[in-house]
Amino acid sequence: MQTITDFMSVDHRSCDELLAAVEHALADGRWELARAAFARFRDGMLHHFSAEESVLFPLFEQSTGIYRGPTQVMRGEHAQMRQLLAAAAAALAARDVDDYSGNAETLLIMMQQHNVKEENVLYPMCDQHLTAQLPTLLPALQREIAAQREVAP
Repeated sequence: MQTITDFMSVDHRSCDELLAAVEHALADGRWELARAAFARFRDGMLHHFSAEESVLFPLFEQSTGIYRGPTQVMRGEHAQMRQLLAAAAAALAARDVDDYSGNAETLLIMMQQHNVKEENVLYPMCDQHLTAQLPTLLPALQREIAAQREVAP
């Protein structure tokens, strides 16, 4: 059976690819394509956060009794990344490549650090503590991410 670490790490890579598409469009000076690609990236990130915050984190906290640990840190980082996503979207709308690039670079660094923590600490803890719930948890995470992605433009 697939693990939480495997499943969620694949979604991290998917978000990374969506961000790369924005960069490629901007490099070609294709603003409309960049904005559309960014919307898909932003939606992917927000849906990933939502899957974690509404499905995975509460189950982990309930199962372990750990409420002020790694999930609290991840929620805080999600909030910071949401602010960067909004700032980058505004910069793209204004066609301000320098402002966009600064926000996107900060976001990328934060994403990389965040993903390492999740993939090496939190997700393995989830795999350890939520083994019995995997048959229902993985489909719930998949539905949350897939349903939200279908809504994306």
